[in-house]
Amino acid sequence: MHPFYQTKHERFSCFSTENISFPAHLHRSVELLFVIEGALEVTVQDQTMILNSGGIALIFPDMLHSYQTDAANKVFLCIFNPEYVGDYYNLFRGQQPQVPFLNSEHLHPDVSLGISRMLEFNQTTPAISEAWLHLILTYLLPNVKLSPLKRTDNTELTHMLIHYISQHFQEALTLERIAGDLHFNKYYISRIFAKKLHCGFYDYLNRIRLDYAAHLILKSDQKLTGIWQESGFESQRTFNRAFQKEYGMTPTEYRKIKP
Repeated sequence: MHPFYQTKHERFSCFSTENISFPAHLHRSVELLFVIEGALEVTVQDQTMILNSGGIALIFPDMLHSYQTDAANKVFLCIFNPEYVGDYYNLFRGQQPQVPFLNSEHLHPDVSLGISRMLEFNQTTPAISEAWLHLILTYLLPNVKLSPLKRTDNTELTHMLIHYISQHFQEALTLERIAGDLHFNKYYISRIFAKKLHCGFYDYLNRIRLDYAAHLILKSDQKLTGIWQESGFESQRTFNRAFQKEYGMTPTEYRKIKP
């Protein structure tokens, strides 16, 4: 699963995925996550919770969020633009959840049913899948306490950094280059990574590159030499070492699990 590389300009997208892990990121869409099986650690802004089967995270636009899997799981993700659900547009753009998590015991039974129907009809009859989303939101939102959205300079810079890296991660990137292009002090940018993204700049950059490389390994027949170069790594040795550390296997071994 590679949420960082999804087109966030899509009006509506829903799918299931397994064993999702991804560093802190944000976008201007709404993200609805439902744990189908297993457990998943989800962090939204400064709040972290381990969601078990039936748990939900409702992530509003521009809210920093990340996923961490320590064991096998299966989750449902729905990503949609606020404009898509017109009745809730102002709510999604002007409010934010005080607590973005909901446990299974607080959910109407039709929520689980609706999510299974969304997956069932998403490929064959998208209109039915989309209609279920509206019903699910009708059940969920009354159970979510909201407060006015607070934007800070740090939020805007974080969004700028993530967007910049998404556009340039395949190139030779340094803090100095980013600072010069975005007109911020490099030490200030480094602190943003530490405080908001909870990792160093190069750790974050490598995680993005590895995620992209893993995607190419599984979804294409491209040679590994071309993949590490396209992903932005300086050498095959650096790529192999980073890949082994992140995934616990070599790129060649990873390709063998391709379905």
